[in-house]
Amino acid sequence: MRCIVGHEDIFRERDVKRQKKLSSGSSQMSLGSHGHIQLRCPSSEIVANSDCNMEYKNSESPSVGEPKSVSDQHPLKGSVCGFCHSPKTTKGTGQFLYYANGKEVVENVTSPSKVICVHSKCIEWTPRVFYDGDTIKNLNIELARAAKLRCSSCGVKGAALGCYVKSCRRSYHVPCAFEIQDCRWDMDNYLMLCPIHKSTKFPTEKSNSRKHVRREVHRATSDIPPLTAEQLSFWARSSGGPKEWVLCGSALSSEEKYVLVTFANMCGATVCKFWKPNVTHVVAATDEKGACTRTFKVLMAILSGKWILTMDWVKACIAANGPIKEELYEISLDNHGCSGGPKAGRLRASTNAPKLFDGFKFYLSGDFVPTYKVDLLNLVEKAGGASIQSKEQLVEQTHAAQETHPLYLVVYNCDPPRGCMFEEESVILKQRLAEAEDLAKQIGCQVIQHTWILECVAACKLVPFC
Repeated sequence: MRCIVGHEDIFRERDVKRQKKLSSGSSQMSLGSHGHIQLRCPSSEIVANSDCNMEYKNSESPSVGEPKSVSDQHPLKGSVCGFCHSPKTTKGTGQFLYYANGKEVVENVTSPSKVICVHSKCIEWTPRVFYDGDTIKNLNIELARAAKLRCSSCGVKGAALGCYVKSCRRSYHVPCAFEIQDCRWDMDNYLMLCPIHKSTKFPTEKSNSRKHVRREVHRATSDIPPLTAEQLSFWARSSGGPKEWVLCGSALSSEEKYVLVTFANMCGATVCKFWKPNVTHVVAATDEKGACTRTFKVLMAILSGKWILTMDWVKACIAANGPIKEELYEISLDNHGCSGGPKAGRLRASTNAPKLFDGFKFYLSGDFVPTYKVDLLNLVEKAGGASIQSKEQLVEQTHAAQETHPLYLVVYNCDPPRGCMFEEESVILKQRLAEAEDLAKQIGCQVIQHTWILECVAACKLVPFC
């Protein structure tokens, strides 16, 4: 049975779940798709599904190991958890466990200095740790990784547990996360959502929600009047137009995705999951203010002069059983407060105006998440800018460009790194700025935050440097 719980149910629910019986080789843990722990069965029983996630092949539930209650434990004097660095054992930490040479040590332990000491719950929720028979794997690797991450709650290093949302930068000690009221937990798959992302759905919740999609779509379209035979044949008789549409959804719910696909099947349009140059309409979810989320798809659509519309346009086309003019449904606001970009992008494209970043050359300084850096550079290229790959190229090109005078920009990442307290974030961001300014000073160019690129694209105009 699927078990999604809030803070108040954590310990009650964990008591009835399969615990790690670390001294045996039966049902243990495996690494999930986002680097989080999931249930493990013996390797002969594991198969990969179409999404390359690991799941049980047999239908029998793994055996449940019953740990001793915390109150019955007698930890060695001087025991301190290698993850949370606490000498205490509580309901949130579990008992102390001791390892040496990859094996659990249960007898003849004379000193904690001769073994690796960890809390049972700290190791239970730590990614990448797994068991090969009686041998624990990756414990030292995870201890080393955690030693670099500060807990977003207490500020002490050793925070191995990250939020399930891949882009989230928060890490926690397991006991610290247990104490946070707004954390949310998937006890079956050992996943945690931090307070900021508690509204995000776990994978099991997403799959279950699909069962109700058709019912929700029926509710959403129940006010659409019955169509006549002539109307029903309209899309089939229509040539060109809708059949040449390529629709791309942005931040849509499961129900909205279903409506979009249903509409595409009705009118003969194509739906694509990712941004492609041939997209003609981006259909985006909006909040109560009519603002859409600033996604890569939305920004690329602005630069490409494509329609960015609300779901109401799709529903209006379904109700009318024919194409409805897009202007009434064009989105004008994003969730960062930027307005007018979609229309400005269409007008710029229709008049063949110079591209937004014509004459600009960008060098991305410092550390960026690789995939995010690729997206930024794709936006720069689509907007007519050029990217410089190395400091050496930057210096060489600036010296050789005295006559053409292109505008060179050194871009630094102003997003705080993952797993840092506020004070440390400030130090790191100041260091990034200082490094970018030192480089810019050497060659006489401008320093900007990476968000300047996003703001310019979202507004489809150059905004003041930041």
